[in-house]
Amino acid sequence: MVDRVSDIEPELLKRWGIQGIVLDLDNTIVPWHTADLSDGVAAWVARLRADGILFCLLTNNYGRQAAEVADILSMNIIKGALKPSPPAFRKALAALGTPASASVVIGDQLFTDVLGGKLTGMRAVLVRPIGRKEFPTTALLRMLEEPIVAWLRRNEGAKA
Repeated sequence: MVDRVSDIEPELLKRWGIQGIVLDLDNTIVPWHTADLSDGVAAWVARLRADGILFCLLTNNYGRQAAEVADILSMNIIKGALKPSPPAFRKALAALGTPASASVVIGDQLFTDVLGGKLTGMRAVLVRPIGRKEFPTTALLRMLEEPIVAWLRRNEGAKA
């Protein structure tokens, strides 16, 4: 787990052989229901693009701010994805033109972003949510996630 998307080091992605990133929107790179990019996101995207990494936004959001963010970052976007539905993730992979084995999903929710990516055979990086304002159902899921995320944080140091 990382605090911000921009904390994910390009060297790690290179080591993993990553060619494509499926990126969540709300509370991952922007606060919920806004188009205000989190600090460092645009520069991080530009740096990875310079290394040849491809991007696709994948969101359950239908709002126009989702399209605004896609325009700002010049990324393909799949809205109303119904994550963690694997077909949505396969659609993102098709948009990227990369196999699941060379792709990573980055998002702030275990039961949508991480689960959907894993069900599709992708690596996943969990990001701490940007803000506390979110869809009511998401707030309920966070209560279920909390003990799992706490366990993951405690055991991160055990990984080699």
